[in-house]
Amino acid sequence: MKLDLRYRGRSGMRELAGAAAMAFEPNLSRAPVFFDAELAEPVRFREAISALHEVVVGDLRFRRRDKTAYQAWLAEQRRQDAELRQAVFDQARLVEAQQLGPAPDRLVREFRTQHARYWKARRAWAAELAASDPTLFRHLVPCDPVVTVAPDVVMFECFAKDEASYGCLTIDRGAFRGAHDAGLGTTNVDYSLALHEHFQTLRSYRPTRLLVDPAGFEVVAGAGATLREEKIDLPGSWLRGFGQLQAAMALPARRVELSVDVVYSLLAHLRRHRERTGPRALRFVLAPGRPPEIAIEPWGVTLVSRGPAYDGPAEEIKVWGRRRLMAFARTLPLAERFEVQLLGTGLPSIWTARLGEMRLVLALSGWTANDWTRGSALDQHFAGHVAHPGAVERIARHLARVRSATLAELVAHAGEDAGTVHGSLHELARRGQLAHDFTAGVVRWRPILDAALTDAMLGPEPEEVVAGRALAAAVTLERSEIAAGKRLFVAKVSGTSCEAMIDTDGAISRARCSCSYFHRLRLRAGPCRHLLALRQHALEQARAPLPQARVVGGAAGPRPGP
Repeated sequence: MKLDLRYRGRSGMRELAGAAAMAFEPNLSRAPVFFDAELAEPVRFREAISALHEVVVGDLRFRRRDKTAYQAWLAEQRRQDAELRQAVFDQARLVEAQQLGPAPDRLVREFRTQHARYWKARRAWAAELAASDPTLFRHLVPCDPVVTVAPDVVMFECFAKDEASYGCLTIDRGAFRGAHDAGLGTTNVDYSLALHEHFQTLRSYRPTRLLVDPAGFEVVAGAGATLREEKIDLPGSWLRGFGQLQAAMALPARRVELSVDVVYSLLAHLRRHRERTGPRALRFVLAPGRPPEIAIEPWGVTLVSRGPAYDGPAEEIKVWGRRRLMAFARTLPLAERFEVQLLGTGLPSIWTARLGEMRLVLALSGWTANDWTRGSALDQHFAGHVAHPGAVERIARHLARVRSATLAELVAHAGEDAGTVHGSLHELARRGQLAHDFTAGVVRWRPILDAALTDAMLGPEPEEVVAGRALAAAVTLERSEIAAGKRLFVAKVSGTSCEAMIDTDGAISRARCSCSYFHRLRLRAGPCRHLLALRQHALEQARAPLPQARVVGGAAGPRPGP
């Protein structure tokens, strides 16, 4: 998707009378959004926004090195070395023949002077290239961060290049001193690698203002206004992932509160050790009435939280992608506590650092190679959500007017049941029009672009989802039983044997299939096409009157495989 951005200048530090301003240039192609207020805790903002920078430039995907260019360079070096040796040899023979005297004393001094001059110029060129080459920068940051000015908060959001991490810094309006000058809305702000260096100059002894500059909107239509324009080819998967993670943040999850020392010990261990063999998971051991425990595999190190006891059912949940938690390193001295939302083993995890009047949210996909858009691990959890166009439009208009609302308020306003409202919110999240702020318990109106995202913008659906929809008519149901409050389906899909335990929301909790996709990935990357077809068949049956089914006990009835 082609995205046009227009900025009046570059974001950076501006010197004011007795103070400084961290000025962000807004995207002038969007509706006017501005903010101007003094930060009460500049150092806290510096550390939090620097942590967000680690998410912006994050890309931990493995890439096999292409050594073709290196081999060509090596061959050229060998050729040049051979020519140089021959030239030196010939020169030495000539000097010997002419019996010249010793080299002048100034030769060594001149060589060192020119050598230093060369390397100084080379370092300056490299620094200028990194700061001014937009193509190079866009390889690190696909799209500028999004800032949302709301009545009660200011939010900075970003999505990593590898589409595996999402970061959101939320600042309460109470974190600012004096009067606030604000224009509510959402826009992109100019971001560069040099801006990150400006963040490091913030100090507690110098008053600092946070400024989303409104001046650019005043000169857009003026004669001779100089604007910097960028055209970004934004991947559809990037937009799809941004919408999917917002939907995921509204799913039911196990909430775990961790003390700061546990996160510190976790990051310190990961920094000192590098795993050479699997497994590479963080295993949460949750027992009701006891503090949460985190086992770091494969070393078997167990960390016990000093925070509140866990209140929920006993279970173990594994999550991956733990190296990306290093973004929290700079927030540790300022953090009061950490909260983790666990959706399930192999599914995304959402980590929140509480920094007083600020909150830094880091959402991680199951693991780096499995981003938010690949596979169907998240799609299966939305199967039971049904959205009606009328309810979607009513909720969208209401959120655009009030800016934020709780689920109960939306249910009362829409005049629909909670399931329909959940489905409508999922549809709006998929379109990129809202953000779930579970730290405040509200849904916020936040359009990622000026217009709602369409299927053409989002790109193709995952291959397994498309194939599963096509196979829904080829399901031959062999057995259907109720076990442990869920329904077990055993079937053949186009000749492939499979079985699944499906709950009332359409999520597959346990399953087994004889295809190669399930054999390789199980449910970590989402159900295979055969299980997706079986689930669609089961949901269609659930909407129709159900036949009498034999009820079996959890221990006596057949159980699906892992």
